[in-house]
Amino acid sequence: MSLAHREHRGPPIDRGFTLVEALAALAIFTIAVLVATAFLQAHVQAARRLEVRSALVQASETTLEEIRGGIRPMVSANLDRAAEFGLASRAGLSTVIKVDSGGVADLFHVVVTSRSAASGQPMHVTLETMVWRP
Repeated sequence: MSLAHREHRGPPIDRGFTLVEALAALAIFTIAVLVATAFLQAHVQAARRLEVRSALVQASETTLEEIRGGIRPMVSANLDRAAEFGLASRAGLSTVIKVDSGGVADLFHVVVTSRSAASGQPMHVTLETMVWRP
């Protein structure tokens, strides 16, 4: 071999990434995917909790309006309202109505509590009011 072939004085030849550079890029990408997955999972759980809470509030308010309007009798009761408010049967939505005398003729103390679960956490909404017999 001649001396000219052994000495290379031109710009270095670009031969791609080294194994260390490729592994570092792969590690950074993996960490980014894991973080994004954790954020997405947290977002999905938060959205599910909000959906269940909204159904609980709607069930409680609807039950009170049914009592006020005379559609539902003014007596204590336990109701299963999952299908009515769009929750899967496995999550369930139970509504408990408690009616007590308000101390004045035809005035009643009504407490409506709706219960369900979201992401394994029990949730409930309680509304309390005084209602005149319709």
